[in-house]
Amino acid sequence: MMKSYANLIEFTAQAMDDGFDEVAQKDWTPNLAVEKHTHPFDVRVQVSAGQVQLSLASGTQTYGAGQSFYLARNVEHAEQYGPEGAHFWVARKL
Repeated sequence: MMKSYANLIEFTAQAMDDGFDEVAQKDWTPNLAVEKHTHPFDVRVQVSAGQVQLSLASGTQTYGAGQSFYLARNVEHAEQYGPEGAHFWVARKL
């Protein structure tokens, strides 16, 4: 399991130390389903509120507030957001 950060400032500082290029906050609407897709960047995410179910070829995992995940660039995945949606802290390595 990845480290959980107490706040966006700590998350951002560690992401920059780890070579990520940018950090943003992202809100997702309740019950949103995002079909299979890829990103042209590596991503580290901490869920700060709500939940997301991330589906990869290797299986499906649900992440809730305080949990983090890493997804390498060009990895196909789908996302399903919970009934409260989700708020993420997102670090991208371009």
